[in-house]
Amino acid sequence: LKTNKTYFRKAVSAVDDANLPTEKTAKTVQDFLVMVKLLEKDPSTKKQSVKKSDLLSKTLQDEKEFMSESVRIDSNETEGRFGVAARDIKIGEELIVEKPGAAVLLQEYSKTHCQHCFIRVAIPVTCPNCVEVVFCSEKCQEMSLKTYHKHECGLLQTIWKSGASINCHLAFRIISSKSYEYFLKIKDKIDVPMSPEEMRKLKSDDYLKVCQMVTHADIRSNSNFFQHTLMSRFLTLCLKEGGFFEGSDVEESPIYSIQCHEISELHYQDNKETTVFIGAGTYPNLAMLNHACDPSVVRYFRGNRVHVNAIKPIASGLQIHENYGPIYTQEKCSERKAKLRELYNFECQCDPCIEDWPVYDELVADKIRFRCDSDVKCRNIIEISPDCNEIMVKCFSCNQFTNILKGLKVMQDIELMIRTGRRLYESKEFSKALQKFIDCLRIMDEVLAPPFQDYASCQQNIKDCFIHFGNCYNI
Repeated sequence: LKTNKTYFRKAVSAVDDANLPTEKTAKTVQDFLVMVKLLEKDPSTKKQSVKKSDLLSKTLQDEKEFMSESVRIDSNETEGRFGVAARDIKIGEELIVEKPGAAVLLQEYSKTHCQHCFIRVAIPVTCPNCVEVVFCSEKCQEMSLKTYHKHECGLLQTIWKSGASINCHLAFRIISSKSYEYFLKIKDKIDVPMSPEEMRKLKSDDYLKVCQMVTHADIRSNSNFFQHTLMSRFLTLCLKEGGFFEGSDVEESPIYSIQCHEISELHYQDNKETTVFIGAGTYPNLAMLNHACDPSVVRYFRGNRVHVNAIKPIASGLQIHENYGPIYTQEKCSERKAKLRELYNFECQCDPCIEDWPVYDELVADKIRFRCDSDVKCRNIIEISPDCNEIMVKCFSCNQFTNILKGLKVMQDIELMIRTGRRLYESKEFSKALQKFIDCLRIMDEVLAPPFQDYASCQQNIKDCFIHFGNCYNI
């Protein structure tokens, strides 16, 4: 509020110094003075400022970054680095909270969201030198002006109009967030491989951690390298123009292709919910999780800070998978594998791809998949038809019998639990709905094995509940 009044007063002085017609000068000055008086005296404006402060304190708390001790990072030649459950992980458990190493808003959200923390702005604080960005507070403004924005100020329109993707802009910001002297100090360490344990100790904005992310440089085409080289040269010239190399004769910058995640916001409109991507960021800890078409975690964002929670039980020693886009319930196996090869240069070997799980609408109801509950801890799945009259069914893996009455009773119970969870969700009681869906999935998972529709639906309901704890906007 104080900053806005100051800017209006400065605007009055600027108008007086401008060579405008007398009548227009008087009218403009009068309008600015009216705004100053409104900001000083209008109680509704003061209430709006208080409301804004309350909103920020609830929406973007100073949450501590962490990677749970239940997550162990391992690696091998085939799969690279990946996350593994160091112990049994429960449904809903929070595994990662991470600030981005760097983050960039899409151009269309540069006037509605804070350029630094990405929360939707109630009363904007502007940059004193350009009109391209806004901030939610003087604190975010100050942090931005001390680092990346001082090199971007006045150049954002050039970057946006150049055709540079948000990935390119993000690569630029990774560099502009640090000083040139910083890179001179670490340049001999940039290409030195690091172990997962060494990487885990570094902060997410440490470039030595960011540059360890997978780039697939060994399999990129010549045309791809040419495009990246051309854009790297353009962005380096932008850095030079923005004063990044000031005081140095050297004009080179280690701008590489980087791995990033889209940052999202949930929009409500006419009782419909839509996930909208507002920007992108680098999350080195999150990036160490491999893909699966049936992921074991969901991610959501508070501002530009990512939260990662388990959406199914993960047994100790098994990989923790996130999702890079294709989900088995929505796309057929051949489509998913082709997309992953094109975008990420790997052949997916997750369970839905190996076993060719059907999409959601094609999941059949003529078979029930029971988990073998023998004493020898057999991991086999026993498939039977719903009209099976036997109570005890023999497992052909361990030759012991499983009582299927428990599974049939679970199928009856979960129907009521899912209806209750959906009622709570529709009433916007998301915490209660989440707990109901978590209980439902936990009970199902003890005796039944995916894929089947109720299991997939319950997982999706858990994802939806978590997303409501992140960035939300009622249009």
